[in-house]
This record gives sequence, structure tokens and C-alpha cells, in this order.
Amino acid sequence: MSTQALADIRTEIAERKFTQAEEHLRALLPDLQGEENILGMDLLCGILRATQRLDEACEVARQELAKARTCLTDKDLMLANVLHNVAMTLDMAGQFAEAVPYAEEEVAILRKTLRDDDPRLTDAILALGKHHYEQGHFALARDMMEECLARYTKQSGRKSLGVSACLNNLGRILENLGDNEASLPLFAEACAIREELLGSHEDTAFTLLNYGTALAALGRYQEASEKLLACKDMYLALGLTDSPYLEACRDNLMLCWNKVCTPC
Repeated sequence: MSTQALADIRTEIAERKFTQAEEHLRALLPDLQGEENILGMDLLCGILRATQRLDEACEVARQELAKARTCLTDKDLMLANVLHNVAMTLDMAGQFAEAVPYAEEEVAILRKTLRDDDPRLTDAILALGKHHYEQGHFALARDMMEECLARYTKQSGRKSLGVSACLNNLGRILENLGDNEASLPLFAEACAIREELLGSHEDTAFTLLNYGTALAALGRYQEASEKLLACKDMYLALGLTDSPYLEACRDNLMLCWNKVCTPC
């Protein structure tokens, strides 16, 4: 019964019926035991993240981990998944330093339990690198992104979403290290991969934003305008009108237009 109920709740979440899913899940949780209880808390945390109740999500994620530690071992992939959930939730809440030890523990478990070429290990290293990037640990984040880039290329080929994520992240790291010129070919390749594999998608738009911003920083305003205009149109076509990245795109686009348009 509980297995089917959890499946029904997952369907509600997939259909973005978050209020309904949360009501059903909170009624079900007291009856769930062991691993099913952990799975239920994981779903609740996802609902709270999706509805931007991040403080509540962090608290539920910590409770989920405390529960997991009572019935799972450090060789259990489910514990690694819970640690990933905690770290991701803290990252979304801007608590990057607190996320790092959980992500490091996840990576340690995966190194012990998976083959070294398993994409799940690469995904975890990528996430850990992001937590370091958000704290300004750019050299450390760069090393992790370069490791992941080599791993994804070997595992899935150069034209893969994992590779595009690494290229995009490396481009942003190089920008922060003051090397905008070196970031351009990385953003260009990331854009090409995402446009081919995803088409019109928020990840494609985000990379176009990064590419255009890097071009603008180098004074290449006409080229930057083209990338930023494509970015703006994509966000609008996707209906992401409240995205802060759309606002950043508009600001940078206006800056470029002011630079390339001569006064009458």
C-alpha cells in the first residue's frame, strides 16, 4: 500500500500538484518505516524546494539524514543519495560552506562502492566543485571541473550534457580568475552542445548569458548583443519571465546597445 501511495505522490509532484502531494505525503509519513520513511522525507524535501520554502527544506533534509544514519551504513548508496539531497538543499539555500562536508562524505562513499568510471561518482564531484565555486574557492573548483570534464568525455563522449556543464562552469571560473579571453571557447562549445542536445532550454539560455557577458567584458559588444538577445528571447519563449537571469541578460544587453549605438 505505502509503495503505491509513494508512487502516486511522485506522479502528483511530476504534475506539479505540490499542495496536493504535500498533503498526502504528510498524512502518510507517520506510517512509513525505515527506508520508506527516508524516501518519503526525500520527496517532502523536494516539494519544499520546488515551492521555495528553503528553510523548511533544510530542516527536513537534516532530519532525513539523521534518520538515514540510524539504519544505513557508509557503504550504502542510499546514504550517499541522502547526503546529496542535504548538500543540494543547503546549496539552494545559500549555505555553501555547510554543504561541503556532506558532499565530501557522499563522494567518499561513492568512491568505495562504485567503479571509478561510474557517472554517478562524476556527478557527485561536479556538485562538490560547485559548492567550492560558490564560496570563491576558484582554483579548487577548477581542478574538480577539469577532472569531471575528462571523466565525462571518457564516459559519454565530448558531446554530452556532463561535458557542457563542465565547460560552462570552467568558463565562469576563468572569468572570476580574470581570464575572460580563455573562457570564450569554453562557453562557445557549451552553447553548441546544449543547443544540439537540449534546444530551447533554460540551461542553453544560461550558457548564452555567460557567453554574452564574457564577450561584453572584452568590449566585443556587437557579438555580445547577439548572444544576449538570443538568451533573452529564449527565456521569454520558455515563459521564465521571473528569472533573475533574464533580468541580468536585459541589463547586459542594454549596456551593449549603449556602447554600440552612436547618439543622433
